[in-house]
Amino acid sequence: MARLEGVKVEKLQGGLNRLATGTDNHVALIFGGIPVGAIATAVNNAGKGVVLASVYDAEVLGINESFDANNNCLLYADIVEFFEYAPTATLYLFNSTVKADIKTFINQNKEIKGYGFALDYNSEAPNLIATINEQQLIADEFAAENRLIDFAFLGFNNLDDYTEDLFALTAPIVSTFVNCSDASGTVRIGAALGMLAVRKINENLGSVNIENKPLAKRGALDYPLTDEKKGLWIESYLPNGETVDSQDKAVLTALRNKGYIAAVAYEGYSGFFFDNSYTCVDRESDFAFIENNRTWNKAARIIRTTLIPEVKGRVKKDPTTGFIASTTVSRWTGLVNKALEGMQTADEISGFDVYINEKQIVNQDSPVKVKAMIVADGIVHEFEVAVGLTNSI
Repeated sequence: MARLEGVKVEKLQGGLNRLATGTDNHVALIFGGIPVGAIATAVNNAGKGVVLASVYDAEVLGINESFDANNNCLLYADIVEFFEYAPTATLYLFNSTVKADIKTFINQNKEIKGYGFALDYNSEAPNLIATINEQQLIADEFAAENRLIDFAFLGFNNLDDYTEDLFALTAPIVSTFVNCSDASGTVRIGAALGMLAVRKINENLGSVNIENKPLAKRGALDYPLTDEKKGLWIESYLPNGETVDSQDKAVLTALRNKGYIAAVAYEGYSGFFFDNSYTCVDRESDFAFIENNRTWNKAARIIRTTLIPEVKGRVKKDPTTGFIASTTVSRWTGLVNKALEGMQTADEISGFDVYINEKQIVNQDSPVKVKAMIVADGIVHEFEVAVGLTNSI
């Protein structure tokens, strides 16, 4: 029909997508125990891994309850728990814990913000500290290339020695978990990843409640690991096969004081929750908690992305001093301010300040110095309440 269009209508895709917007909850689960065969080949995907948007995607690969039973593992169970706690998150699956393979995998998936895996503890050839340091080295090497990793979650199956002081290490990206849901000694990294992915970047992994619950849990007063109807986390164990509740309080205190993250309960309150969000670094560090790393990294990514279009651009100078013109400084400051306002609007930070000194000479050997201060939210770790009796108020 020979008629003019006048108005063109474009069909957009993605409006009904179940996935969450943004990539803050794009995380990876690494499982090195998949036996050689078709499933391992598919998961490896020439070093790229596979992307899972639901439990069904794992089942299509052949990872199901039978897979776990036949291989004496909990990979499928971990994937189920991940999507149980974070149903709109994105999970990347990979099958090698070798450093070079992990780096190749992460390099090919630019949206991954962090990863986790569990491996068997070996007391004869201690691998706890060595593995922690290696994962921190991976993060450091990526950071040198301007790729920021928010976290690396490690679990050590059958660990029965908690004497290592993780706060004495310098691995602020790494967190070590000792959370098991049964007496098998297998650390449940899938639960940890899911509980992190469902939270905003500035929420503590151990928060009893979360700010944005999945639709099925809205209206609930908290967000525990425990789901009695589905049989999830009815009890919490340590990797040595003992229940957390059976331990003396001194044992739990010792675990906390050395930086191990367990699933614990509060006296008089039902359900299990992660104890905290420690990282393997001195507790006085600005990055002693996972949420601090996630917040700083997101701000750094935003600032870098905002300023990259300005690189190699012309810079107006003050003709009298030769320094940067005030109008240019104002424009740069405005760009970064506007970018960071998005984090404040999303309630991810309490505030920020950006400062650029005009008295700078700009040339190939002198980068423009920008100072940005981010006011991170605080976290309530405990309340101290004084209660008394009185005859009247």
